[in-house]
Amino acid sequence: MIEAPVRIPPAAILPESRLSGPERFRRWRQRNRQAIEAWVLMLPLLLYFSLFFLFPFVSSFLISFVKWAGMGPPPVWVGLTNYVRWLTDLYYLQAFANTALFAVAILLLQTSIAILVALMLNTKVWGRGFYRTAWFIPGLTAASVMANIVGLFITPGTGIFSLMLTKLGLPDVIFYMRPDLMRMVIIVYSVWRGVGGGVILYLAALQSIHPEFYEAARVDGANRVQLLRYITVPLLAPMTLFVLVTGIIGTAQIFEAVQFLTKGGPQNQTNVLMFAIYQEAFSNGSLGMASSGAILLGLLLLVSSIINIRVMTKGRIQD
Repeated sequence: MIEAPVRIPPAAILPESRLSGPERFRRWRQRNRQAIEAWVLMLPLLLYFSLFFLFPFVSSFLISFVKWAGMGPPPVWVGLTNYVRWLTDLYYLQAFANTALFAVAILLLQTSIAILVALMLNTKVWGRGFYRTAWFIPGLTAASVMANIVGLFITPGTGIFSLMLTKLGLPDVIFYMRPDLMRMVIIVYSVWRGVGGGVILYLAALQSIHPEFYEAARVDGANRVQLLRYITVPLLAPMTLFVLVTGIIGTAQIFEAVQFLTKGGPQNQTNVLMFAIYQEAFSNGSLGMASSGAILLGLLLLVSSIINIRVMTKGRIQD
């Protein structure tokens, strides 16, 4: 009797324990093909995020607990000492207060002006494209150039304001010796430079509102004030939330105006967190203090953004 030949099952139905290494890898790759492709596509972004965000954050967090100049002697562990100095020293507390003052003032003025300008530019006015560009140009101009323009106005003796006061027979005003005036200068400079972005955003939001809303309201007898109050403002709420959150992050990191105009003076009355962090890192050679200040600033921005989102979305019906 002739025995039938033994048939060897194909590799596809063999248990993985009996497969060779290359065959196991081929099966695994087929099962996880979509996941592998997804990770390959995300790899450049993950590398970028890790190199420029994750690694600097972790490094800064660790350095915030040491006393280190970046070079020379090795780091010395000091624990929470750097954070305690930021929260108890009057010099740094003044920087916190100035940052809050500038952030609130700049944000309120910048947002209000942006809404008003966007409402005007949303109407049919001659040269509307030119006005849009004119409002946005300061945001594209280098901060040093803008600061030099401001300096032309407030320079003692030869500035435009000084010359105007001399012509009027009035005593000259030295802006750099007046903390109140220099605070106003920084606020005006920051609003002038940043309002263009808000104008563009609000203008885009206004143009996305369907005209049918206004037509239906006019049929019911609504006037312009009622159209603004009951239609325009509520429909601008999502954009307002975006502008406020990004505005808090931007205004709390004010730096160029202080760097180019006041250097934190007079009497530390215009010093802000970003400039204090900059001084600690590059003038005082204290990377530990600079890193701890950056961590505190990040926490403040996070908390303020969360509070702002909660307040703006309170009472809104969720989809």
